[in-house]
Amino acid sequence: MANTTASAKASTPTAAQIAEERAEIAANEKKVDKSIDKIAIRNLFNLKTTYNTGIGVTDKNDTIDSHNLYQTYKLEKPLKLTNEFKHKTVTLHKGSVVTGLSDGAGNLQSVDNTTLSIKNQKKVFKKLGNWHYSYIANKQNNGATRAYTRKTAFSANSLASFPMLSVKTAKAQYDAATMSLPFISVTADSHLVYHKSGQTFKATRYAKIKKFKRTHSKITYYLNKRLKSVKTKKTKVGKVYRYKLSFKLGHVFQSRDSYNGDAGAYNLTIKNGKQHFFFPLDEVAESYIASINGNEYVSDHEQKISTAYIQGLY
Repeated sequence: MANTTASAKASTPTAAQIAEERAEIAANEKKVDKSIDKIAIRNLFNLKTTYNTGIGVTDKNDTIDSHNLYQTYKLEKPLKLTNEFKHKTVTLHKGSVVTGLSDGAGNLQSVDNTTLSIKNQKKVFKKLGNWHYSYIANKQNNGATRAYTRKTAFSANSLASFPMLSVKTAKAQYDAATMSLPFISVTADSHLVYHKSGQTFKATRYAKIKKFKRTHSKITYYLNKRLKSVKTKKTKVGKVYRYKLSFKLGHVFQSRDSYNGDAGAYNLTIKNGKQHFFFPLDEVAESYIASINGNEYVSDHEQKISTAYIQGLY
């Protein structure tokens, strides 16, 4: 019994050791935030990029996927959408602007319904129901042959600016919180939409973005009316009043598994003044962060390619 007690005492960290460990964690968090904060806000959703992995692929020949869910395209011909059940379809007309995942051969595999224009959303949700993403009825569709290159409130460098930002509450500390939390998105026709839950995809509460300003680190929107549940500041623009809000990058935090408390996904906070939103990061960004804070093992190869990719977004 004496030996057991002595062993327990010896293994218990001292207050100084605990303080030293906490200081190291805080320092590493600052390093991560400082590094991520350098990313241009127009490149923000490139942080959802993944690796090209599959059967037989090893870490040594991992490459970074050149396509993600949030690239924007302008349709050169009509595109037929369907839902998971595939017994109903709806067609988007030529010239529609969409956000979706390419197969790498010029065809779309899916479309984000929440970033379609309000007019197109009404068509899609009326026919297909409450779905976040639509499937494409025809595999060969040429929907991803023409990148949408205009710089708008919705897109920059052919990448959606804010396809989904969840409201940051205490629930954000757990993985999969985006499934229930309210979120906002920006549509192809420059509306800011507030969704009352993570499973409400139809646009019911929205305001038109009449003007916007994008710098390296911040994007500011001026709405035509106040948008309930989104904090704005009434300000005069010329002879009219608009409702202003600005987004800046904030703190990177790691969520937890709600069942056993294990470390989970990394997330990035997006600040609109005192109101905070967030979105979960993906594989490449997580490798880069882990290579800085040392919380998880990252191979030399993934450290090298993730660092080059993320720093290329500065």
